[in-house]
Amino acid sequence: MKSNVNEVRMGLRGRVICPHCWEEFAPEDILWVSEHPSLRNDPRLGPDEARRFLPDRFDLDGNAIDPGGQVCKRLACPNCHLSVPRSNLELQPLFVSIVGSPACGKSYFLASMTWRLRNVLPQYFGLTFSDADPTANALLNEYEEQQFHNPDQDALVKLAKTQEQGDLYDEIRFDQQIVRLPRPFFFAIRPSAEHPNRDLQVRASRVMCLYDNAGESFQPGKDTAANQVTRHLTRSDSLLFLYDPTQDPRFREACRKVSQDPQVNEAPVTTRQETILHEMADRIRRHTHLPQHQKHASQLIVVVTKYDAWKGLLKTELPHPWRKALDHSIHGLDLGFVKKVSKQLRELLWKYTPELCSSAESFADDVLYIPTSATGHAPEKLPDGPGYGIRPRKIRPIWAEVPLLAVLCRGCRGMVAQVVNTDEK
Repeated sequence: MKSNVNEVRMGLRGRVICPHCWEEFAPEDILWVSEHPSLRNDPRLGPDEARRFLPDRFDLDGNAIDPGGQVCKRLACPNCHLSVPRSNLELQPLFVSIVGSPACGKSYFLASMTWRLRNVLPQYFGLTFSDADPTANALLNEYEEQQFHNPDQDALVKLAKTQEQGDLYDEIRFDQQIVRLPRPFFFAIRPSAEHPNRDLQVRASRVMCLYDNAGESFQPGKDTAANQVTRHLTRSDSLLFLYDPTQDPRFREACRKVSQDPQVNEAPVTTRQETILHEMADRIRRHTHLPQHQKHASQLIVVVTKYDAWKGLLKTELPHPWRKALDHSIHGLDLGFVKKVSKQLRELLWKYTPELCSSAESFADDVLYIPTSATGHAPEKLPDGPGYGIRPRKIRPIWAEVPLLAVLCRGCRGMVAQVVNTDEK
């Protein structure tokens, strides 16, 4: 009876999905992270981590008291013992996976996308977009600061590529086996006072769990019982596949006629990116037991990066795709215009890389093609090392926020409204 009272008072969900190991559990089974310095050596996480425990004592604010008498604030999954933000117990999760080949621009895209969403969602859509776990989001926040809050606006910035090991992964001990799991980024999306659904806070809110993996993690043979870093794909509500056209020799040759971007004319990177899409699809089918003849139900968005380098081929202007709604002050997404651009982009991709479109559309029933540029400007060669950098002063993202706006509009009822551009009716 006591747990039911707490559940109503705190607005907890009936079942919680761990964003690390994807086990489901009841909220009353959540573990707490001890604070007393003597309580170390967690059996799952090792000797340097605070011990997780199921409490039997609480303070007046509902915080657990550990066996050493310290008040605790952090929560953890009862299966893998990794930290779980409190928002995951209260809000419906939105799982989004980002997949792409090495050097496709994922780090730049992620930083530009989240930065734009922090600005666009409150300003136009009446939604707040905030870190649900600042510690988990530290790496992405660092990327944002390098690009958009850099005190030296003329310094050449090069973001680190996504690695197969490091800050985006955790290693957990299950009996005698060490298992590697992904560490997602967490964002809380809630209606503000201006939103028409502001009175439906719980129903119209989400905690977005955003997963990023190194392109190397999608090589055949990398998905094992000990290396489960890409199994978030089976839980994802939306899949974002980043395609870099400058890595395709056919597309690159066409780009040279309309672009002076060094990534087109000088960079030697060439990758068969559809093989990563095939591997992604194979893993999802294998772990969800999806038959080969059946298409996946989740939304697949093919995000075509580095638009500033090849926009001369598309010959389509990309204004902001949102319009003011007629019945209230906030804006909605002009999904019709986004689909129009998607159709034009698909025609271009089919001309140069038909195997990519064929692979995407044979896997998912709902495919959207969206052009983006994380920086809006060509990079420059680094003077003191390999690779390219971008000067923060020149960064002007193009449609970096649109893939997630489409996810919120199409998959999260009551968050981002769909509007019609009357000029196109």
